[in-house]
Amino acid sequence: MCTILLMQRPTAAAATGSSSIGNGGNNMLWLLLLLLLLLSGHIEPVDGHKVTASLITNHNYPVEEHTVHTPDHYILTIYRIPTSPKLVPHNDTAQKPVVFLQHGILCASDDWIINGPETSLAYMFADAGYDVWLGNARGNTYSRQHKHIHPDTTDFWKFSWHEIGVYDLAAMLDYALDVSNTSSLHFVAHSQGTTTYFVLMSSLPWYNEKVRSVHLLAPIAYMRNHSFILSKLGGIFLGSPSFISWVLGNMELLPITSIQKLLCEHVCSEGSMLKFLCSGLLDFIGGWGTRHLNHTLLTDVCETHPAGASTTQIIHYMQLYTSGDFRQYDHGKEQNEIIYQQSTPPSYNVKNINSCVHMYYSDNDYMSAVEDVEYLATLLPCAELYRIPYKDWNHYDFLWSVNVKEVINDRIIDKMLSYDIEHATGMSF
Repeated sequence: MCTILLMQRPTAAAATGSSSIGNGGNNMLWLLLLLLLLLSGHIEPVDGHKVTASLITNHNYPVEEHTVHTPDHYILTIYRIPTSPKLVPHNDTAQKPVVFLQHGILCASDDWIINGPETSLAYMFADAGYDVWLGNARGNTYSRQHKHIHPDTTDFWKFSWHEIGVYDLAAMLDYALDVSNTSSLHFVAHSQGTTTYFVLMSSLPWYNEKVRSVHLLAPIAYMRNHSFILSKLGGIFLGSPSFISWVLGNMELLPITSIQKLLCEHVCSEGSMLKFLCSGLLDFIGGWGTRHLNHTLLTDVCETHPAGASTTQIIHYMQLYTSGDFRQYDHGKEQNEIIYQQSTPPSYNVKNINSCVHMYYSDNDYMSAVEDVEYLATLLPCAELYRIPYKDWNHYDFLWSVNVKEVINDRIIDKMLSYDIEHATGMSF
């Protein structure tokens, strides 16, 4: 899914020790069995699950596939929806404003389209007259390539979301700007996608000049109040450099596998007696009790998620939870001295982020706590907060809720259009 699943490696007995799971506790055994099935053995990842382009084409939208090379030689596949079939052709000739969408951890470009053309954010942007770009970070289904290193080796997986921010996101934004022949774009991200935004803009602050409006769903930087129970357990073992974190680091985590198709067809499909396992898994990770999840999407979500990542990305988040700081990866004192010239990792200077950031957050999000988002906002030079007016809205409702169009998507598009009207005079998109 789009969040932290590595901590599902403890045994079922260890994971059921918490009483904080809430009203989903009765399904815990089933959920843990499903998790163990997903994580068991050495199931080979399979190709043929790259569905973004085919889904877009099936809805009669034009789509382009582009290849982006990062400075450290990872090869990323990103997608572009240059226009909409709903636009009148003679009104579709002027240069369009550009919007770039970045997914969360264990997710991919599919996040922004599986809701269908009426309510998915990518299609809505195209219908509103935007040139839409969909990113894919290294290690996921679409970006599992490197110029020199094979993904079956540990060297391929020696990265965290720091590298995704300063290398992948920077390269993808530059590429989209270049191809679209423009100097700035709008930016939208969910979960880890927001983390990579904070990393890039803090570390390479000149990129602030390349973004127009910024919209971050379920933002994650500080994790002092993170409430996912398995993250709390994981923080004990992985929150500081140790032999365990060294052993578990730099590994491929949860790629799409051959067993996944079977699970999707027989567990998550309409009419399945076990369908509650799929919705329950999203509730368990993202926040119990939501009434907003669009259950008709569960098969599509299952077939495209989890999309793969590096275990080091998870360990880096565990370090944030343990330290209470938003900082670079902790390699241990000796390696830190070599890499950073100091014994502890440097903190990201979020005050370098001078773009005005719109952050959308909720009470029932296990990954992005209200207190952490509001604390982060106090550190940013310009931030506008929108707290979802539903107490049960969870981490995945930002993408796949039945009312995401009205609660999130319409609001973002209205703000982007207002921005473009206000800044249109004397400026090129």
